[in-house]
Amino acid sequence: MKLSYILFIVFVILIQSESFTQSFNSPYVARVGSKVISDSEFLERYEFTPGFRRHIKQMDDSNKLEFLFTLIAEKLFSLEARNLGFDTTEVIQFSRKAFEKMFVRDKLFQEEIRNKISVTEKELIEATLKNNSKLYVNFLFSQVKDEIEQLYKYLTQGISFDSILNESPEYEEQKEPIEVLFGQMEESIEDSLYKMKVGQFTKPILTPDGWYIFKLVNKSQNFFLTDEDKENAKKTVIRIVENRKLIKRQKEFYAEYFRNKKVDVDAKLFEMLAQKISSIFEYKRKNFTYQPNQPTYIDAFDVIKIENEFGEENLSKPFIKFDENPITLKDYIRTLAFDGYNSKEYKINFIRASLDFQTKRFIEYELFYREGLKRGYHKLPEIQNEVERWLDNYLFQMLQSQILDSIQVSDEELREYYERMNQPKEFPTVVNIIEVLTEDLSIVDTVLTELKKGTDIRLLAAKYSIRDFTKGRNGEFGKFPVTSYGEIGKIAATMQVGDIYGPLKVPEGYSIFKLIEKDTAYVEKPKSFEQVKEQYRQDLAFQKAQMKLTDYTYNLAMKYNVELNIPELDKIQVTRLPSFGIRNLGFGGKITAVPILAPNVEWAYRWIQRQNKKIIP
Repeated sequence: MKLSYILFIVFVILIQSESFTQSFNSPYVARVGSKVISDSEFLERYEFTPGFRRHIKQMDDSNKLEFLFTLIAEKLFSLEARNLGFDTTEVIQFSRKAFEKMFVRDKLFQEEIRNKISVTEKELIEATLKNNSKLYVNFLFSQVKDEIEQLYKYLTQGISFDSILNESPEYEEQKEPIEVLFGQMEESIEDSLYKMKVGQFTKPILTPDGWYIFKLVNKSQNFFLTDEDKENAKKTVIRIVENRKLIKRQKEFYAEYFRNKKVDVDAKLFEMLAQKISSIFEYKRKNFTYQPNQPTYIDAFDVIKIENEFGEENLSKPFIKFDENPITLKDYIRTLAFDGYNSKEYKINFIRASLDFQTKRFIEYELFYREGLKRGYHKLPEIQNEVERWLDNYLFQMLQSQILDSIQVSDEELREYYERMNQPKEFPTVVNIIEVLTEDLSIVDTVLTELKKGTDIRLLAAKYSIRDFTKGRNGEFGKFPVTSYGEIGKIAATMQVGDIYGPLKVPEGYSIFKLIEKDTAYVEKPKSFEQVKEQYRQDLAFQKAQMKLTDYTYNLAMKYNVELNIPELDKIQVTRLPSFGIRNLGFGGKITAVPILAPNVEWAYRWIQRQNKKIIP
């Protein structure tokens, strides 16, 4: 059924059901049982969830309606999961608290850091003058103070900077002067450079890397000719100045807040935990395929293994010894997994150091959270709404996973499917894609940024993708029917060659892919049962899962009384640029800007038809 027809049916339902439209007195686009999808939630989720065909103006209405049905499905599953008691399970209770801590901590950052900075007109003028210039510098470097001071002495005695540089190891990387733009360097160093005249050099400057002496070789002006260039330059200046003030204010807050605070950690339990993580990571890296720079993560199975080895007695012991409400070892282990603890190394010394850093950061986060609790931030509607939104998504995933886990394919079904499918035939759609698959949100952000710049996705796939079977092929899958690879194949079927989609949340992480080939007909020769049985088992399981999820969602829609507010949906203005956001949390950490959802609209076709039959004779 086409979306244009769906829109027509919904319109008919609305105009023939007077009481339906009158039930909406406040700005929301749908009611799902006891839950309401507000305009603001819909808009935020829509704008930060990747979607195909968003750039086509004529598709705005159908795109919005499709996404609304997808969002409704999430709420339906969340309601049913609560009805089944999932919200009382230990894992969901832990997740709720973890989200609360995250958003309370972020609120404290807003109040104590962001809201306490301001940028004066004078600061903006000074920063703008710097931004209007490009500097070109050379430098001398040493990690030894005496050596850099001797070089400076030579310069003051009249020995030319260039002659010293020509004999220095760093000469090769600066045969051409290095370009410096406003905001690239530490502020005090930058101030020194902008105050110099061409040909002058600085005194020795200490940095985290070592000692530097900079020489200003040349200076040029930036010219912003168009209004758009000028506006972008202004935004850049404001962003840089604000970020610098944020860092300064954060340092002040840290110094003030952590004065006289001391929290101990159980050293024995720490060492035992480090040993167990080291052992697990060593096993994974020796028995599974990892790229050299690919980190190893703690997953749910690892948590179960670690907890079983510790036993309940040790798990219930205080691990982080706050004076009040100490953190047990069990809670800490689960927080590690929730936060995505990982390491590129497995040797015990690396794990100890990594775990020590993680533990110190956890203590900081916990102290910030407890400060937020004292101020009552956890009771704020904005915080509670954030927590509920993410919890809805977790409950949706939990119930969906339970349904998917129940899918089984018998040998008889598999054989029948093989006999039916493995005949010479023409596939309606065969595609080929180049994919970047990653578990790391930072890499997702990097890939999307590079794609916007025009970087070839093959280069990005070769550098970042973790999918085993595309290694050595720069992320290329090879031709496959769109019935394969789950949501990837399903979405690829709707794309045109050259289109890019993502990130798509898949079991292995986040997938960003580009369609490079699409054939409308493809003849496949018969293969032996042994050759295809595992792929067919996956394909058949996916088909059964899709059918079951569609039926399940439809039944939930009938159970929980879904109501749409199409007039309100029509009022919402959306952009046509595909976007994906990462939210940087106050004091550290990041999550996706909103919970990511894959399209889920099949159930709505039946639901709309049912509504039509009920209303129209």
